[in-house]
Amino acid sequence: MTLATDLITRLETWNVEDSRARGTKRWGRYPEGVLDLSVAEMDFPTAEPVLRSLQDSVTRERFGYPLSEEHTTFQSACGSWLRAGGLPVGDGNVFMLAHVAQGISLAVRHFTRPGAPVAVITPTYSSFFSAIEVAGREVVQVPMNAHATGRYTLDLNGIEEALAAGAGSVLLCNPSNPTGTVYTQEELQSLAELADRHGVRVISDEVHAPLTYSDAEHVPFASVSPEAADVAITVTSASKAWNIPGLRCAIIAFTRDTDVQTWRSLSGGAKGGISPLGIFATIAAVSEGQPWLNAAITVLEKKRNHLVEALNALGHGHVITSPGATYLGWLDLRAFGRGELAERFLRDVGVFLTDGSAHGLAGAGHVRVNFATHDSVIDEFVDRADALLRAW
Repeated sequence: MTLATDLITRLETWNVEDSRARGTKRWGRYPEGVLDLSVAEMDFPTAEPVLRSLQDSVTRERFGYPLSEEHTTFQSACGSWLRAGGLPVGDGNVFMLAHVAQGISLAVRHFTRPGAPVAVITPTYSSFFSAIEVAGREVVQVPMNAHATGRYTLDLNGIEEALAAGAGSVLLCNPSNPTGTVYTQEELQSLAELADRHGVRVISDEVHAPLTYSDAEHVPFASVSPEAADVAITVTSASKAWNIPGLRCAIIAFTRDTDVQTWRSLSGGAKGGISPLGIFATIAAVSEGQPWLNAAITVLEKKRNHLVEALNALGHGHVITSPGATYLGWLDLRAFGRGELAERFLRDVGVFLTDGSAHGLAGAGHVRVNFATHDSVIDEFVDRADALLRAW
């Protein structure tokens, strides 16, 4: 058995009880009969390089305050990883964060026009809204164009209107959580031209970029043109790709060199909350974890296809478009004319999903489902969803 085959087998056989034993939010909030498919974690075993790093950190008792970037290999490891993914950034422009939302708040507060609203492309990750609130700014929602095919594209006219009305930055989720959209180079180039013309920044959350499938290609926003590199601030993390969100370590990368001086001028308290265990686990993930990630993408792609095909076989194929990235299915249930969708799924069939309205006004009538779980759970979800949709 090859290493890749062995990894795939381990990922496929991990089950809900294994995840429940972790005692975390994933599977920890509801009785066993409820399928909690809302929390963005994977029901997979942890990558061996990450486990070894954590075990070494515990042996060393790394429970104190974290070292800064220059005293670890964080910048060189993460810089190499980002460049391998297409982001044109030097090691010295890569810095630590506790989590991505912290990076968004700091970027809005310190790198955009004081007091200016933020144009947020929606549907988007729900925590973006609170991150902007923490920064003391107003959110201007700019819904994407939703096409009959289920494909989403950037509403460039809507973004330009928001910028012309005074928005000082654009918040992009690239690839998109919750829709799974992988934006084209042409879309991103057009966005960069808009931002450059209006003198605003684009904050690009690329945390799901490593989880892009074989039928799509992630393009880092900052890579599409010199203008994009100049306006971009990129935030990302190993947390989604390697399933380690509790380790409290993320990345902010600057492709405008003068941003580094501003970043260094911020207080340690503003940038704090990073875990030493997370720093070394992140280094291990991006340096040694690619075989595990390759296997995870292979398994997730099969699960994605399984979910789409199962819904299609029951006559519900129209409610889902196969995502190009992420392990999140975005179900369009607007045709059923029902409100409070997540509440109805939980109350009527014992499935807890994320209500689309949490992702912005454009998410109304949708639900988000996490398919990074055992195939038996996907099958049970499809059966329960089928019963509910037929009742409607």
